[in-house]
Amino acid sequence: MNENRVLRCACGWETTGTLDELVIAALDHGRRIHNMEPTRDQVLAMVVDDAAADDDPVYEAAAAPPGD
Repeated sequence: MNENRVLRCACGWETTGTLDELVIAALDHGRRIHNMEPTRDQVLAMVVDDAAADDDPVYEAAAAPPGD
């Protein structure tokens, strides 16, 4: 079973990994880039399966930076 998931920020930053890896990466990204600290639940609400991120055109459009 593939445990990898994808997390994309509205700024275009993206990372792939396990849920725990994504939470750690998102907390670091939020602090460094956006001066924000999301909760674990906020991070998990943004996570999608790796395959779903590649196959879902709605997800792709929602994840695209403004103006694309």
